[in-house]
Order: sequence, then C-alpha cells, then structure tokens
Amino acid sequence: PTGFLALCSANLPSVDVIPSEHFNIVTYSGTGIARDITDVGFQSDLVWLKSRNAALDHRLHDSVRGATLSLKSNGADAEADTSTFIVTDFITDGFSVGTGGGANASGNTYVAWNWKAGGTAVSNTNGTITSSVSANPAAGFSIVSYTGTGAIAATIGHGLAQKPELIIRKD
Repeated sequence: PTGFLALCSANLPSVDVIPSEHFNIVTYSGTGIARDITDVGFQSDLVWLKSRNAALDHRLHDSVRGATLSLKSNGADAEADTSTFIVTDFITDGFSVGTGGGANASGNTYVAWNWKAGGTAVSNTNGTITSSVSANPAAGFSIVSYTGTGAIAATIGHGLAQKPELIIRKD
C-alpha cells in the first residue's frame, strides 16, 4: 500500500536519547581472579548483577553508596560490605569485580545490567529531607540515598526535571 514505510531503523524518527549511551548489558564468564569488566560504553553508576548458571542472589551496587556496598533485590537483607569479592570499583568503561562467587567465580557465567547516572553523588536539598543524588536528567534516571525522618508527608529531591514514573525503593 502507498503512504507507508518499511519497518527498519532508517525509517524511525530521530531520538533525543540514545539508550545504549545510558543503559547497557554485558555478559561475561567468571575467572576467580579480580579484574575489570569493560565494554559497557560508560562508567557504570548502577550495576545489577546475576549469575546465569548458578542459584546466586541478585546484587546491586551503585555510585551513591559506593561500589563495595551491595543490596540484594531478592532478600530482606540490609546493605552489605562486599569490598573484596563482588564489585570493587566503577571504572571508565564499566566496573571491577573481586574474586568472589557473587560476581566472578570460575566456571560461572554472569549478566550485568548497567545504568549511567551522574557519577559522584551531590547533596540535594529539593525536598523536606536532604538526599544524596547521582542524576542523569537526559535519560530520566537517578540514584538517591536518604535517611528518613518518620514524617508522613516528607519529600525527597531526585535531581530530575519531572517526577519519576517508577521508583524502586529498598530500606
């Protein structure tokens, strides 16, 4: 029929945000030797790790709390210091892993979902509770850390130009 275009990338409209510049997935095999995981395309500010072939926890590491502090999305555990065996640093093109099974056991395969925020956190006083924020307004993504006050109607700054459409929160 006339008036239609073939479905291909050449016929798609231009976009303001190129997703691969702000989010990328890498897969790798564990070695048991501390090393860098690269080819992300940017410095990871949030890394969500999971073993693909072993029943291990999901681990989240972010630049606001520090690379060596880990959260489990599938557990009620508090943040844990995993300084020598899971993510040890955020680097220019990805992140570094230690020797442990949660991110680098020999024989295991892993997937890492990586988001680019704004690097080192800054203080944000836009709200009734001061927060620490690493924000990427162009991509509509931020990482926020705050200490609650117990107030029912508290507000927390997030560093974005509009209210978030999705919030993932973990105590």
